Amino acid sequence: MNLFLISVISYILGSIPFSYLVARAYGKNLYQVGSRNIGTANVWRATGKIEATLMALIGDLGKGILAVFLAQKFFPGQILPQTLAAFFAVAGHNWPVFLKFKGGRGLATCAGILLYLNWKALFLILLVIGFCIFLTELLMKKRLKLEGNLRQKIKGLFTIFISQVLGRVIGIVTGAVLVFFLYPTTFKIIFPTGILVAIKHIKRTKTFLEGKVV
Repeated sequence: MNLFLISVISYILGSIPFSYLVARAYGKNLYQVGSRNIGTANVWRATGKIEATLMALIGDLGKGILAVFLAQKFFPGQILPQTLAAFFAVAGHNWPVFLKFKGGRGLATCAGILLYLNWKALFLILLVIGFCIFLTELLMKKRLKLEGNLRQKIKGLFTIFISQVLGRVIGIVTGAVLVFFLYPTTFKIIFPTGILVAIKHIKRTKTFLEGKVV
């Protein structure tokens, strides 16, 4: 019963659509702009505001952190409750009950979970993803073109980071393999959650390869 309760609580936490709410506060409907995804990256596409994107990111990271924190608090030292909390927090983000089960892809919430469980594993994955995105961008477009002042170049890099889906997927898979060998306990907790993220990226990757992704 306690495991069921932590699963329900985690799902409800994950279902809180921070990105959607932040975008609405800026007069944007994420279902109608950008990639039409209910996630942090699309808040950036919709608003172009760093502060809006940060608020959405903090919210999406935070609900994953809180879910696993509660699991650890009530089930100290047990892996299964943490695994369930992580899984259902991301499930809630991807299929939120508050938005008729039409949600995001779970990356920010999953990152929050990793940040709380093992920041070194998250840092490693982000490094690998960044490298794979950079390499894939070079291979597909031959060169990276960043124009304008420093602020505009940073915005350009961030846009590439959230839009280069193929490189991101390759990076996630490669990073997951490294975590498997370097941090096996973290991998056990996060692996089922990673499946949910992967499911949500199948269609996205296909449309990217077809040149249809925003």
